[in-house]
Amino acid sequence: MALVAATTLGLGPVARHRTEVTADSSLIGESGRYRLIVQSYASQSVGADRLPAKTARPLASTQRSITAEELARGVAVDVVGVGESVEEGQATIVAWIERGDADLDFDAARARPGLDAVYGAAQPETGRATHVVLKRRA
Repeated sequence: MALVAATTLGLGPVARHRTEVTADSSLIGESGRYRLIVQSYASQSVGADRLPAKTARPLASTQRSITAEELARGVAVDVVGVGESVEEGQATIVAWIERGDADLDFDAARARPGLDAVYGAAQPETGRATHVVLKRRA
């Protein structure tokens, strides 16, 4: 985190959201590899279905490869955004999984949930990790 902050001086605020992601095991099965994408959005960019608008840009994003077993125990992820911020209480964390491994050549900021995605969303709380439960199908 210090490296990110040190190399981005002058680019604007740095926002970090600590997120814990788990899933409803009945929706994902007991085994397999998944691509986990976690993004933060300004709350007004997220609809009633808890998905971001098609034209919305995430404030921050990350992706990683995980297994169903890791997801059952809970996966801790830091989502770090640089240059844009929203007022406290005005952000929403959206996370989802898709079958397969993370594609690090593909920027997670451009990702959107596919038809096979299982997703969830939550509002961050000050001083606490945001707990997102993946329990909806896209």
